[in-house]
Amino acid sequence: MFSHLRLVILGFALGSVITAGIFLIPPALENKSWTWTWADWTGIGEDTIKRKSIERKGGEKGSIEKVIFTDEIQSGKTLWDFLELVSALAVPFLLLYLGNQLQQKDKEIADINLREEALQSYLDRVSDLLVNNKANSLEPNDSLLELIKDLIRTRTLTILRSLDNDGERKGSVIRFLIDAELIRNWEYIELDLSSASLKGAKLSGTQLSRVLLSQADLSDADLNDANLSDANLSNANLRNANLSNADLTSTDLTNADLRDTKLTNAKLTNANLSNADLTGADLRDTELSNTILKDAKGLKKDRFISKQ
Repeated sequence: MFSHLRLVILGFALGSVITAGIFLIPPALENKSWTWTWADWTGIGEDTIKRKSIERKGGEKGSIEKVIFTDEIQSGKTLWDFLELVSALAVPFLLLYLGNQLQQKDKEIADINLREEALQSYLDRVSDLLVNNKANSLEPNDSLLELIKDLIRTRTLTILRSLDNDGERKGSVIRFLIDAELIRNWEYIELDLSSASLKGAKLSGTQLSRVLLSQADLSDADLNDANLSDANLSNANLRNANLSNADLTSTDLTNADLRDTKLTNAKLTNANLSNADLTGADLRDTELSNTILKDAKGLKKDRFISKQ
């Protein structure tokens, strides 16, 4: 906001200087006292007002005896007057701009508060579901556990969609699920996050082994140094994601969109990349031992210096 404000103020100031210069160039110095006279076309010079006085003799109907013409010269407009005019015109626009910026800022703050409230509400409700129903003591085939899983999945997918491009809070959701052992521990609960909206999520260093993210949107996500071994990322959108140093051992990446994805120094040992689109992907120093690349698209030699 402040950078825009500086530009507006600078623009007004520059415009005022240029306009003042246009008016200052035509005048010529009248004398050595540096008194300025303005060119007639500027309309800013001294104003001369002609006045006529009539002297009559013998009352109102008497004959005219004498007619006197006098000139009154009013002081001309000064540069200060001009700047005052510019200010009078500029200030309303400036106030309008500032008001708009403040309104936009208030809207952004309100939006952040709403997202934070939504996230906190999600965390509270999921925690209540687990604690109140003693989910950790339920048997894997218990119907109540299945109901809890469905509720958590629905609420998780909903909150992720509502967070839109808020990568930080999307990362907070997934880290919460990891800490609650809702993702990693299959003996306890299998939370299916297929089709999850994780665009731009900040998930660097997370433990997502065996996670179910088929058809999920992970474009622009930061998964640097993440553990995605044995994960299901089939048909997932990983375009422009950062997977450098990630562990993708035995990961299912069939039909995945890996265009422009950073995979430098990643481990893709035994991973399945059948029909994956690797156009523009950076695979330098990537471990590709026993990696299935059947019908994979977009492989480039200059980006395919692998550790076999």
